[in-house]
Amino acid sequence: MSIFRRSNNTNLLVGIFLLLLLAVFAGPGTLPRLISSLVPNIDESIPCAWLRQGINRAEHQSLIGRAAASPLALRVRPSPVPNTPDGILTITIIVTNTSIGTVAIVYDPDQVRIGDDGVTSGLGVVFNSPGPLPVGVSQGAGSYPESEIRLLGPRQSCVHKLEFPITQLPATNIATGSATVKAYYRNTNRGIVQNINPQATPVYTDQGLWVGVVESESVPIPLSAGT
Repeated sequence: MSIFRRSNNTNLLVGIFLLLLLAVFAGPGTLPRLISSLVPNIDESIPCAWLRQGINRAEHQSLIGRAAASPLALRVRPSPVPNTPDGILTITIIVTNTSIGTVAIVYDPDQVRIGDDGVTSGLGVVFNSPGPLPVGVSQGAGSYPESEIRLLGPRQSCVHKLEFPITQLPATNIATGSATVKAYYRNTNRGIVQNINPQATPVYTDQGLWVGVVESESVPIPLSAGT
């Protein structure tokens, strides 16, 4: 009997190891995504506000990150619409660097946009979007403050959450269950480096930020059970 139990335990450990190995090879975000979907209140990555800041971009950049053509991917995950007067609707944005280099993004946790003006750089969400968002037009050869440049490591993801009281929903049809939401990231300028040492020649003449717009899929905002 003890031999049989020992054999079962070994098979169980081998099975768990193979599942973990499969998750790693399937994609670096597969396992965290699975855990976050099964365990309430567990996020699949760190808050975007915890990412490293882009310090001294004149000297420190990833050549692989600079060369990545389309390094970013977005997903959005809305919570069900609460059915209580004091409920909160939560929109979770997941930003992923799909490249093997470190990628710099424009991000201010206090300036994530609701809606889109077609111009402003950064992260945002759009409700009931009818089609693709415009790429935007460069706002000149400006420089981004280091506090607004965050670094996503190779294959790294981060999470930003927006919370709306049920009394302040950003779209009128959210409460009916017919609304959709998508996330976007836009940057219109690679940024000009600020050379802090006038006696030295900077390695890079720009801050190396990717220019373009990327969107998540539009996702329906569900109603709570019993609503």
